[in-house]
Amino acid sequence: MHEPWGIHWFRRDLRIPGNEGLKENFKQTQGRTLGLFCFDRKFLSRSDFSHHRFSFFLKTLKKLKEDLHAQGGDLLTVDAPADQVLPQLLAHLCSHKIRPPSLMTWNRDYEPFARQRDAHIEHLLKAQEIMIFQGRDHLLFEPHEIFPPDQPDKFYQVYTPFARKWFAKLASPEGQIRLKLQNKIFQYFEEKVPKNYHFRMHWSDIQQKNFPFFDALEAFEKINEKKVTLSIPPAGFFEGFCQLLKFKSKLQSYQKDRDYPASQGTSKISLFLKNGSLTVPQVLFSLGLENVTMKKEPCGKTQFVQELAWREFYYSILYHRPDVEKKCFLSRYDKIPWENNEKWFQRWKEGTTGFPIVDAGMRELASTGWMHNRVRMIVASFLTKDLLIDWRWGENHFMKELLDGDLAPNNGGWQWAASTGCDPQPYFRIFNPWLQSQKFDPQGQYIKKFVPELRDAPVQALHDPNADRTPWRYPTPMVQHAQQREKALSLFKKMILPSG
Repeated sequence: MHEPWGIHWFRRDLRIPGNEGLKENFKQTQGRTLGLFCFDRKFLSRSDFSHHRFSFFLKTLKKLKEDLHAQGGDLLTVDAPADQVLPQLLAHLCSHKIRPPSLMTWNRDYEPFARQRDAHIEHLLKAQEIMIFQGRDHLLFEPHEIFPPDQPDKFYQVYTPFARKWFAKLASPEGQIRLKLQNKIFQYFEEKVPKNYHFRMHWSDIQQKNFPFFDALEAFEKINEKKVTLSIPPAGFFEGFCQLLKFKSKLQSYQKDRDYPASQGTSKISLFLKNGSLTVPQVLFSLGLENVTMKKEPCGKTQFVQELAWREFYYSILYHRPDVEKKCFLSRYDKIPWENNEKWFQRWKEGTTGFPIVDAGMRELASTGWMHNRVRMIVASFLTKDLLIDWRWGENHFMKELLDGDLAPNNGGWQWAASTGCDPQPYFRIFNPWLQSQKFDPQGQYIKKFVPELRDAPVQALHDPNADRTPWRYPTPMVQHAQQREKALSLFKKMILPSG
């Protein structure tokens, strides 16, 4: 091996089209680029690890491998963290007098663990005099790019000013160029190389005797499939793109339909954003949203783009305040004396609270690995304000159950609902589950779908806390909302008002 070659380290950018780091590697090595993915047991041993989400991740990784093979490339998945893999790989190359990679590329991640890991890898590679390229990937604007005027060392802690800046950058030449580049996501790999044979190197080219690794993807699939009880949807860039196109026809009515869980009016692309099968720039360009502006009265298109901006806002918060992974953004709430009734928490998880809209949401989560966003807010408010249970319990449970579980937006959403986060729902605005279900599921379609014992119940009974549930063998409400609301208000006031 005498010609320069490179390694692209895949993490949460599991696709070929529009992959900035992969593209740069391909360009500099003339296609002699090998794909590498490293399983890290620290990630697999997290308390919020999900076998179902991991199954979808493995399907995504497998699809990426197939896509790379179809274009002449290769992917090695290793059961070890990168800081162990790379030194062993370099030692193997040296012992067989094989030229080491001249370049290693990856795309940036913004979670606390990932940033520490990447800094360590960067130091390791520089010591070996291997060139590095780190790209921007799943966000349109990275956390360090959005800051208050003339204060690059500060960050926005409230969504609205963040969004104004975000939309302004979207309309800027820089933002427009980033979106227009998505028009060429396939082009680079199709230019000047034979069709279906774009990459020019395989791992077998450097796998000499005693190669220290074997491909672990199939082994992980076999181990994990025993723990999976849900139907895992198809994965990969193509599936994500098809889902995006299905949603395109719903954009005009998104503003009206998005809050009604029975309407199927949301995009359901969060699954694909989580693993990097799709990116925010690809979504905006593919849906024709390049010129959307922030409006006081948003239409469907504007509202959808605002949701993408919320996602990037929460990534900014996690980047600048990594402590929010464990603590309240508003430190005054760190000492809230949550009641944390474990029996109540169990009933919330099982969907047997006696509040139909809450139970429908929790059963949707348990049976599908997904939950409608309006209902996520309802069940989160119920756990924290009605049951007075620590938001971290709910956040952890969501991450265990959600196929689209993503640290930054999940943490941000839970702290918003609990009124402990940045730009929170004010603590005195507490969702009334009965009014929420009456407003957003008036005919009970969503409730009856996921709470089958209530299918024959009259609609009015679904929104009435005093309705007799005996005929349907459905539990009475486990708490009185009005009573618990007053307890929650008292609890939060004590954290704000000075004592004495």
